[in-house]
Amino acid sequence: MLETEIMIKSDNPIYGSLTIPAEKGTFPAVLIIAGSGPLDRNGNDRKGKFQTNLYRDLAHYMAKLGFVTLRYDKIGTGKRDGDLLTVGLSDLVADAKLAFSFLLSHPNVDKEKVIVCGHSEGTIIATAIAETMNPAGLMLLAGGVDNLIEALAKQRQLAYKELLAQPGFQGWLNRKLKVDIKGEKQTQNLMNKMINSDMDVIKFQLFFKQPAKYFREHNQYNVRAALKNVSCPVFAIQGDKDPLVDNQALTELADLVQGNYEYHIIPDMEHGLKNQPEPKNILNHKKLFKKTLNRPFKEEALEKITTWLANNFLGEKTAK
Repeated sequence: MLETEIMIKSDNPIYGSLTIPAEKGTFPAVLIIAGSGPLDRNGNDRKGKFQTNLYRDLAHYMAKLGFVTLRYDKIGTGKRDGDLLTVGLSDLVADAKLAFSFLLSHPNVDKEKVIVCGHSEGTIIATAIAETMNPAGLMLLAGGVDNLIEALAKQRQLAYKELLAQPGFQGWLNRKLKVDIKGEKQTQNLMNKMINSDMDVIKFQLFFKQPAKYFREHNQYNVRAALKNVSCPVFAIQGDKDPLVDNQALTELADLVQGNYEYHIIPDMEHGLKNQPEPKNILNHKKLFKKTLNRPFKEEALEKITTWLANNFLGEKTAK
């Protein structure tokens, strides 16, 4: 395969990596859209705390199957200028639309077979692209159906449950202090300030900057309503050890999307599509995530991804 650096013209030029299979000709293509936070095209943060290489490895895997792949830096990450704190959902979607259009115009890409693939928050952005730009397929990895505000609310409830169930003095103290009620009240106060603001960034408790535009626009976006406008094939996959998603939400796809769909809940898989035999735990999520960084992709997940891509977009070509 051949990987090249690309630049897409915009007010803030988009830099990314285009990976093309070694053979000559045109190929189906996959646009990979990153999840939340300051992650670059490869899935890594600038401070080096989370060097996942998730999107790089995923792109290379798909290229070996016979797909052109494109992944790109979000605003304020990698080679991109700007401050991610000021970025809203509309900005993230605008970047994805430009990247999707770039793939459509590339000479090595089969324009009838361009797929959008989102991971985590990227599933929301990918859904917005599928709703408006009619891709050949929509892939939802470690997300889907819920919007960001709904997903965060479910994460908080899981965290409260774990806090209240802690053994010994700590659990007793959490229950005594009603950390769930107090925590939710504080969160809702902050959320209301951001939603009712017209600023990109606000300060909370005098010092803490919060991305008001980001949360305001996510709050306004109805993923379920958007999915009802999606007619291309849809593929969704989540892990049963992933505390950041609601596996049950994927069952709603049957009543939402217009075309063919399939979803899979993979045993012992976490948010980064890696193997996690350890119990699901949202309070220790970051520690568990670091433990899985050097583990390979969950084999069952790769098998499901490979089968769906091959059956829908490779035709008589065989996966390599």
